[in-house]
Amino acid sequence: MEGGVNMWENRLFYPDGKFASYRNVSNGKYFELDAQPIKHNILPEIEIEGRGYNGSTPGPLIVVREGEWVYIKVTNYMDEPTSLHVHGLSKPNSQDGIPEIEPTPKINPGESYTYHFIAWQSGTFFYHSGNPLHIDQGMIGGFIVLPSTVSNDIPDRDYILILQQWELPQPQVGEVNPGTYKPEKFNVKPNFFTINGKSFPHTTPLHTQFGEKIRIRFINKSNASHSMHVHGHDFKLVEIDGFSRNEYLDTLNVPSGRRASIEFWSNNPGIWPINGTKTFHQTNNGVNPGGMITRLIYN
Repeated sequence: MEGGVNMWENRLFYPDGKFASYRNVSNGKYFELDAQPIKHNILPEIEIEGRGYNGSTPGPLIVVREGEWVYIKVTNYMDEPTSLHVHGLSKPNSQDGIPEIEPTPKINPGESYTYHFIAWQSGTFFYHSGNPLHIDQGMIGGFIVLPSTVSNDIPDRDYILILQQWELPQPQVGEVNPGTYKPEKFNVKPNFFTINGKSFPHTTPLHTQFGEKIRIRFINKSNASHSMHVHGHDFKLVEIDGFSRNEYLDTLNVPSGRRASIEFWSNNPGIWPINGTKTFHQTNNGVNPGGMITRLIYN
């Protein structure tokens, strides 16, 4: 149902993020990603000097349809080689983006490479640098494959939330010292936590109206798992890693590398937290409230 797919695409929301622009090509879409140093505010007073795609972290959201050819030209504006891996979507060995192990080339500084493969499976995926030390610097973005045909039973609003954590130099726990910081490469002791690149209270809320069906896609590639909870609503787990599920929960664990999608009906008006449940993750370096929290607001 072509109209249904168009309608679904128009119902995707990526709070605090941007959608990747593209050019239509024969049987598919062509994207361009610039791998580059960036400066990015997770809070008004905290700026990260990291790495990202097209000037942001997370990078722009790539949206394609099941069965389309995908072309992604990656240009390296950094001082180190890089590569691009689309996580979870099987593809030819020569397009996988892990050059230390398989035949995909490294993209040296000043060079470009165009990955191409078929989006054969619908679901929630993400892309990231093939260098693991670049990922904790910000080099990650969402990758959504919408089904080629759909019924009328699609979400009214479909939100994509990318979970990240950062280890930033601070004088002591319980204080937020304003400034610009380079994230620690190994992210062993994270002290700031973000949703789509922002920490609470500066996360953009999710909006709904009574009676709507809401889908939320959680994406995690950080070192830790994040258990996510929606206040005031039970929800149904409908997808894990691109595969259908059918289980009712009120708290969902999202380990590293996992994508998990939930759906619920907006049947309890109010302003509700959506948050990671680990207590330190609900702070900005120990300052409460903060961290991995956003809100669901009924209009």
